[in-house]
Amino acid sequence: MQAPTRTRSQAARSRLRYLALLMSTHPSQGFGPVLRNKQFRALWTAQLLAQTAQHAINFIQLILIEQITGSTIHIALTILAFSLPGVLFSPVAGVVVDRLPKKWILVGSNLTRVLIALSYIPIINRLEGTWELVGIYTATFLMATLSQFFAPAEAATIPLLVGPERLLAANSLFTLTMVLAQVIGLLMLGPVIIGLVGTRGGFAIIAGLYLAAALSVMRLPRDAPAARSEQAAIRGWQQLWHDFAEGIQFIAGQPRLQAAMTQAVTITTLVMIMAMLAPGYAARVLGMSAQNAIIVIAPAGIGMLLASAIVGRWGHVLRRRGFATVGLGVVGALFAALGLVSLDYHRLLQPILSVYPGAAFSLATATMVIGLGLGFSMSSVNILAQTVLQLESPAAMRGRVFSVQFMLNNLVGIPPMLLFAGVADAVGIPLVLLLVGAATVAVSFLSLAVARGRLRIPVKQTASQAEAAEPVARQ
Repeated sequence: MQAPTRTRSQAARSRLRYLALLMSTHPSQGFGPVLRNKQFRALWTAQLLAQTAQHAINFIQLILIEQITGSTIHIALTILAFSLPGVLFSPVAGVVVDRLPKKWILVGSNLTRVLIALSYIPIINRLEGTWELVGIYTATFLMATLSQFFAPAEAATIPLLVGPERLLAANSLFTLTMVLAQVIGLLMLGPVIIGLVGTRGGFAIIAGLYLAAALSVMRLPRDAPAARSEQAAIRGWQQLWHDFAEGIQFIAGQPRLQAAMTQAVTITTLVMIMAMLAPGYAARVLGMSAQNAIIVIAPAGIGMLLASAIVGRWGHVLRRRGFATVGLGVVGALFAALGLVSLDYHRLLQPILSVYPGAAFSLATATMVIGLGLGFSMSSVNILAQTVLQLESPAAMRGRVFSVQFMLNNLVGIPPMLLFAGVADAVGIPLVLLLVGAATVAVSFLSLAVARGRLRIPVKQTASQAEAAEPVARQ
C-alpha cells in the first residue's frame, strides 16, 4: 500500500529531526569515556600521528618539486602520485583488511612508511635530473598506497575496541581528528619543518612520526580475521562491483543527488588545483620562496575551520541546495579574484615583488583575504552538499552513494588538474586562476539545472532502486 504523500513542511521537519539526531551527543556518549579506554587511545594517537605526518609530507613533496622543477605540471604529477592509489587500491584494501589481522596491517603499514620517508633522503642526495623525479614520484606513490590499507584497517578496528554505545563518540572523535591532522600537518608542521631543517630533515622527522604511530598500535590486541573461502572472495568482488554500479544508477535517477554530487566532487577538484598552484603562485608569480605557499593555504584552512563551526551551528536555517549553488559561484569568483590581483605578472614577465618590493604587504594581504574566503566558501559548499547526499539517500543505498563519490573525487579531479597544470606552464598561473574561476561558475549553473531536472542522465533503474528512491521522490 502506498504511503500518503508528505507535505514539504513535514519533509523539512523530518530532515531537521534527522540532522538533530546526527549532531546531538548525550554527555555519557562524549569523548571522555572513549579516551579513558587505553586501547582506543593508542589507536587514536596513532591516527593523529600518522595523518599529521601524511599531510605534512604531502606539503613537503609539493615544495620539493617546485624547488627542483619550477613546473606546475610536475607538481600536478606529484598530486597524481598520492591521489591515484585511492582509485586503484581502495577495493583491494577492503578485501585485505577483512582477511588479515588488522593490528599487523596497522603496524606494518606504519613501519613501511618509516622506510619510505627515509628513502627520500638518498633519492635527493644521490640522484639527479629525471631519475631524481622518478624516485620522488615512486616513493610518493608507494607512501599513498600504504595509506589506503591503514585507513580501512583503522576504521574497522574501532568497533573492536569500543562497545556499540561508544561507537558514535569514537567515530566523531576520529572525524574531528582527521580535520585537526590536516590543519596541523599541512598548515603548521610542514611549513615549520622546511623553515627549520629543510626538506631532508623534514623527511627524517616525518619518519619519526610514523615510527611513533607504529609503536602506539603495537599495544593493540591481536584480532582474528574472519575465515573466507576463495569462492566467497570472488563473490565478494562481484558483489562489490554490482553494488557500485547500482549506486551510479540510483544517483542518475535523482536530480538532487546529481546536483549535490556535482558540487561535492567539484570542491574536491578545486582543492587539488589550489594545492597544485599554490607553490608556483608564491615562488614564480609573487617572487617569494616556495614554502610561502602558506599565505594561500593557511588562510584557506582557517576559513574551512570557520565554515565547519558556523555552518554546523546555523546551517539548518539555510536552503541547502540553493545556498550550495550560490556558494559554488562565489568560489569561482574568488578564484578569478586571485588571478586578477596577480595579473601584473603577465605584463612584467617576472615575479611581481622583484619589480615592486613595496607591494609585498598589500599583495600578501589581498592574497590571504581571498584565501580565507576561498576556504570558507569551499567548506560551506562541501558541508551542505554532503548533507544533501545524506538526507536524499535512503539508508539502503547510502553506502553505495558515498562509495561512488569517493571514486569520482579522484577520477573526475585528476584530468582537469593535469589540464590546468599544462596550461599554467604555458600561459601562467594568473590566467589559469581566471579560467578555473570561470569554469567553476559554469559548473554552479550546471548543478542548478541538474537540481531542477532540466538536465537528466538516461540510466535505467532496477526495481529495487526505484523502490528505494520512491520515499525520497515523495519528499
